[in-house]
Amino acid sequence: MAARILNYLFLSNPTMGKSKREREKKSAKVPLTGTWTHVVRMLLFSAAIITTYLAFATLARGGDVPGCGPESDCDKVLTSSWAYWLGIPVSLLGLGLYGAFFISTFSLKIGQQLKATRALNSLTLISFATLAAAAWFVGVQAVAIKAFCPYCCTAHALASLAAVIFLSQSGNIASRLSVRLNFGVGIGVALGLVAVISAGQILLPKEQRGPKIVDLGQAQTNAQIAEVKPVSTPKPTPLPAPAEPKMNPPAVATVTSEAPSTVKAKPFLVPRTNLSLDAARLPLLGPANAPHRIGCLFDYTCHHCRQLHGQIRTAIDKFDGQLSCLMIPMPLDGSCNALFKRTHRDHVDACKYAKICLAVQQVAPAKYEAFDRWLFSDHKTTKPLAKVREHAASLVGAAALNKAVISTTVQQQLQQNIRVYDLNSKNGGKSSMPQTIIKNQVMFGPPPSAIALQAILNDSLGLK
Repeated sequence: MAARILNYLFLSNPTMGKSKREREKKSAKVPLTGTWTHVVRMLLFSAAIITTYLAFATLARGGDVPGCGPESDCDKVLTSSWAYWLGIPVSLLGLGLYGAFFISTFSLKIGQQLKATRALNSLTLISFATLAAAAWFVGVQAVAIKAFCPYCCTAHALASLAAVIFLSQSGNIASRLSVRLNFGVGIGVALGLVAVISAGQILLPKEQRGPKIVDLGQAQTNAQIAEVKPVSTPKPTPLPAPAEPKMNPPAVATVTSEAPSTVKAKPFLVPRTNLSLDAARLPLLGPANAPHRIGCLFDYTCHHCRQLHGQIRTAIDKFDGQLSCLMIPMPLDGSCNALFKRTHRDHVDACKYAKICLAVQQVAPAKYEAFDRWLFSDHKTTKPLAKVREHAASLVGAAALNKAVISTTVQQQLQQNIRVYDLNSKNGGKSSMPQTIIKNQVMFGPPPSAIALQAILNDSLGLK
């Protein structure tokens, strides 16, 4: 019944008075398909392969998609709530659409008027739907996410090209079948599809997917890793000390560098490795005597890392006196991190941020808490580098800060942090940031909420 109504709305047949035999004889003179059909199928098959891979990666939540490293545009798209529709990965919906498109092309057969007409009807509607879906999801990447997934865009481009090729041939096919196309219905279907998709994603958004948690304590083998060599960077330009009234001498004048070796702190063990981190050389959130301590590898320019930082702050307050977090700067910046051949535009100065923060910890550990709260007062954006350096200098003194930034202690600590990240990524099979070490487990990525993080800590550490 539905097919009859749709055919009536979409396709009208001006030759209904002719006999079936006459119509079939006429349509048999010219084939309905040609070389273009093979091109369309090849494009759709390629698009389906890409979407199948993306769907598998999403559902499996396994290792990273090649070329989609931490905080890349691809990573931002695939881990966003826009990657789902009513809890279903949009890649699965795309796969279904491309599959229907591909299969329907085989129904365009000469001498089978009714079957071919229905196939033409379906293919035209699917073509408009394909173009509408591509326009919506590319628009979402441009406007909402502000990042583009090369895999997704390639699949949309291939399928859209297939749709355009078919629509360019649909008029000839309709003529051979003695039917008339009504593109208005196709456009209406396209707009309706966009309305349904947008309603499902905007009105009923899916919560960000949970992080991958790997228990490295049960691993049988150790990943092998070569020593990471530091990358030479230019020395920072010294900054003048902040001006203060004469009657109130700068507080930093009497501040002396607190050598990490003089601070008693239990080494922080990295699971499935023979590495341990000197806790005195790294910033600490929460009470130093807390019975439970976690470690967080993060980048100050990483939006997922800033999200997790806020959740950790909330958890520390929630578990009053029971939890502390060792902050382990790990810049996603090739200027000091040899693991990254190119630096994403969002992380151009990540090495400088990390060095400043380690320098503040080295010069005046007692002042880092205040510095951290100022630095992360807004978890949505990164404060300008110049302001960060200026604020750090106002706390510990410009001379002391500049000396610490280029010190061997800071450089070595930074490279050790990078090595921990590399080991975790290889041992855990995932390179997402941030990385949170909880006993023998490593959590890749942030939880969807502060409550979700608290639940993870409850389960892993027994905190309540």
